[in-house]
Formats: sequence, structure tokens, C-alpha cells
Amino acid sequence: MHKMNRKAEIILCGDICPTKDTSLFFEEENASSLFNDVIQEFNSADLVVANLEFVLTDTPKPIQKSGPILYGKTNYIRVLKKAGIHLLSLANNHIKDCGEEGVKSSMDTCLKHQIDIVGVGKNINEAKKPFVKVVNGVKIGILAYAEQEFNCANDTEYGSNYFDPYEDLDAIEKLKEKVDFLLVIYHGGIEYYEYPSPLLQKKCRKFVEKGADLVTCQHSHCIGSIEEYKDKKIIYGQGNSIFGYKENNSSWNEGLLLKVEFYENNTFAVHHKGITATQGGIRLMNATENITLSKQIEERSSKVYDSQFIMASWIAFCKRKQEMYFPQYLGLNRYWIHLNRILKNRVVAILYGKKYLRSSHNIMRCESHNEVIQTLFNQYFK
Repeated sequence: MHKMNRKAEIILCGDICPTKDTSLFFEEENASSLFNDVIQEFNSADLVVANLEFVLTDTPKPIQKSGPILYGKTNYIRVLKKAGIHLLSLANNHIKDCGEEGVKSSMDTCLKHQIDIVGVGKNINEAKKPFVKVVNGVKIGILAYAEQEFNCANDTEYGSNYFDPYEDLDAIEKLKEKVDFLLVIYHGGIEYYEYPSPLLQKKCRKFVEKGADLVTCQHSHCIGSIEEYKDKKIIYGQGNSIFGYKENNSSWNEGLLLKVEFYENNTFAVHHKGITATQGGIRLMNATENITLSKQIEERSSKVYDSQFIMASWIAFCKRKQEMYFPQYLGLNRYWIHLNRILKNRVVAILYGKKYLRSSHNIMRCESHNEVIQTLFNQYFK
């Protein structure tokens, strides 16, 4: 068979955030030690994309929120520039950790260093604008969405783009009419879960139906499963790219580089390579490691077409989280949460009757984490 000539190549990374073990590399702009042989992959690509999972600011003013606050100095952008990253998605759950000032600082810093941005803006209309670029004759469109937490832009505030089905499904369809290849980056799903939730799978499949050629889900901090849907690919969990090394935690330490190759006959192919965190930055997995990883992904991915498995696995996962989710939702402090874990949810059972829980359930019928809480309530009332 005649080998087709490659026209262009995109490399897509996952989440990037400095941690104690990598902050010195960011400080010293030491791209070669932070990225090691991954830089070779970047150098071969025409467009390198990643998710900036922290605020770039020299005057941090953390907001009040649940969960960690992530930020780093503005000069940390230089190591990403040196590594060869061209485009950063800022549509994630941490970009507003230092308020509007932090979002503006992050945007200005990226643009000052000639790194393009997507999924963020001074208001929601600006944040929803796609990134479009012609790369070696291939017109590429990228849309980036984040789930709604403490991060979103609105009509008058800086922040990240969030997915609005009443507008954005049409936006995907319209953008596909104007580009040769459409990538949707979705920063969402549940952390540390290797399969799509029923809602996430439904959402990502709809992205494809509306025109996305590739959908990748980030945020989960683990490599998930891959679905072939209508001859397109959906990645349910890309894992970390740079988020520090955790001893004896291969799930946290592993991530996927996605490579999209475009050919002269107007076709493309999506490949993946494994990367792993070490105590000195990240590196490409070797051949043996990649074979092992591919087998694991293949085994998980074979199950995503079974709707009964997807639902049963999701319910089982949610049940394992109920001692954490119920007291957090009901407003108990950390001492009650700890006691509730020890007593296997009996604190909630004693303090809250079903009438109260039904009212709370109704209030919660909204967006992302509520898929967990709604699953738990549905099981509770059974």
C-alpha cells in the first residue's frame, strides 16, 4: 500500500501544574529536565497544545473555595515556551483560583510570550471563541470547555468557558462547517475514575454527532478508556502531563500524549504515547511500558460500549464515595465528615430525614458533581 505523506501534526498534552518536586524546573526555565525526551515529540509537531492547570500571577489573592488553590509565578510560562508549547487551554476548574485578576494575569502572560490561549476570556462571550488556525494547509478548530465550579466567566467577569448545551452544540456544528478538523477539549468528569459516567459518555458522543473529530476529557488525573464512536475517537481521561510525582501511584504518574497526523488525502489518524512522571520531570514510556499501557487501555475500552456495565460501574463508584459526598453536600464540617466516614454514613442517617434529603436533592438538579449526588440519592431512595 502506498504510504501517504504527512501534511501536519498536532500534539495534545493533558494537565500541567507545578508542584514541589518540579517548581525548581519552572523557576530555572529548565525545559530539558522538566520534559526530558518528550521535547523531541514537541519538536516534530506543528502545533503543541496543553492545559494550564494553575494561575499565572506574581500577586496571588486566593479566593474562598473548596479544594486546593493552584498558582505559580508569571515567569513559569517561559519553561512552557522553551519546551515548544504553542497553545494553552485555560478552561479548567483552577484558572479563577485567584479571582478575576488571576485570570487576566494568566491571559496577559501567555499572550506576552506569544502562546495562544483558548477557553477563557474577559466575559463568557469572549471565553466561548474557538481557536482556529491553518497548519500546513489544514484548517484546525479547537473548542475548550470546563465544568462549572469556581471558575466560570459570565456576562461581566473574566473566567473560563463552560459547556452550555443550549448554545454550544450549535456552536460545534457551525464551527465544523468552517474547518477541516475539529477538536473538543472537555475539562470534566470525575477524578480518579477510569470510565465515563453515563452523562459524560452521552455528552461526548453528542459532541461527535455535532461535528467533533476528536474529543479528549482532561481533569481526571488518571488515564481512562477510549471509545471509537462514528469513526471518531473519544478519550475518557488523558491523565496528568506535569503534576508532580507520587511514589507508588502509577495511575497519578501516567498520562497520554495524543498525536494527530494529517495526510495529503484529507484523512487523519489519532495515536497515543504514554508518558510517566519521575522524581525529575516527565519522560516518554519505553516500548515495554507502552505495550503494557496499551493492553490496559484496550481492556478498559472494550467495556465502554456496554451500557449496563457503564451504569453498574458508575453506581458502584458513587457508592464508594457516599461517605464523602453526602456530608459535604449537607454542609457538615470536616469533623463530622471524619466521624461519618468512621460510622459508615450513620451521622447523615441520624441527623437528616428523607423529607430534608428530597428537598436537597431537588435543589441539586444542576450540573457536574451533581451526577454523583443524584446517583447516590436515587440509590438511597430505592
